[in-house]
Amino acid sequence: MNIANLFRVDYWFVQPFVATGFSLWLLIGGFLVLVLAGLVCKIVSLYQEEKFKKVILKRSSHLAMTMGFLGLVWMFFRQEQAVFLSWRFWLLVWVGSFAWWTWSIVKYITKRVPEIRTEEERLARIEKYLPKNK
Repeated sequence: MNIANLFRVDYWFVQPFVATGFSLWLLIGGFLVLVLAGLVCKIVSLYQEEKFKKVILKRSSHLAMTMGFLGLVWMFFRQEQAVFLSWRFWLLVWVGSFAWWTWSIVKYITKRVPEIRTEEERLARIEKYLPKNK
């Protein structure tokens, strides 16, 4: 593959060849690994006690299963040589969506979870002084 192809518009919006050999198994295997990782995260989240870990595992599960399934659908269209749906452009959209979704999960972990924890600690300190309902 020539790197200069990545900077040409017709490379992204043209019918690609059918994947064969190692590239076929690498793409399908990668997408299947994502689906299986999503299922594992989903199962692990069911047994998680801490709510933040549970939410993070659920978000990761949704990411992995959705992107793995969409990747398998794209591979199906590519192998069937569907005119519009098998373009390389969709793989670029898939990578961008995967990166954006992963970034939102990382931002939740690094920014939102500490904010929620400090707010819960503050409310717990205040709550001991508030009257209890009977």
